Amino acid sequence: MAKEGVKFLYGSALVIGLVAIVQYFRRQKRLLTDICVSNTSFDWQSVLSGLLSSDNASSTSGVPLTLSVVNNSDIDVTLKEIDLDVTVDGKSLGYVELGEEVELLANSETMLDLNIIITVDDLIALGISLLIPPNVYKIRGNFVISASVFETLNYPYLLVLTGSELTEEVSGECELS
Repeated sequence: MAKEGVKFLYGSALVIGLVAIVQYFRRQKRLLTDICVSNTSFDWQSVLSGLLSSDNASSTSGVPLTLSVVNNSDIDVTLKEIDLDVTVDGKSLGYVELGEEVELLANSETMLDLNIIITVDDLIALGISLLIPPNVYKIRGNFVISASVFETLNYPYLLVLTGSELTEEVSGECELS
C-alpha cells in the first residue's frame, strides 16, 4: 500500500511539473511575439544612392542604419543576433549584423545604431544600375530574440523602399503600449 502511495505522489508531481513547463513556454512565446522593429530614418538610402558617384566608394566601411525595436511584453528580452541582407533591384549590396547582444527592457523602445556593411564585389556588380532611378531597396532577414536560456525566436523583418517611398515594412505592431 505504501508503494502505491509513493508512485501516486511521484506521478502527480511529474504531471504537475510537465503542465507547469508547458504553460511557461506558452507564456514566454506569447510574450516574445510582442516585439516590433521599425526603420526610423531613410538617410541610409540617400547614402547608398550617392555611393557610386563618390571617390571613396571602395573604402566605405558601412552605411549607418538606425532601427527602433519596441518590446511590448512584460519581460526583458535579449536581442541575440541580427542577420539582414540588403539588396538593390534584386541584387545583393551588403548585410547588417549585430556586434553584441542588446538587452530590450520590458515595455520600452530601444534604438539600434547599426551599419550596412557593403561588399566591394557587390557594389561593382550593381554598377550603373544604382544611378538609374527608381531603385527598389530591400532589407530582409531575421532578428534572434531570447527570453531565457531555453527559448529563442527568429523574428522576421522586411523593409521595401521604392525610390524614396516606403512601400512595405513587415515586423509587428510598433506602438508602445
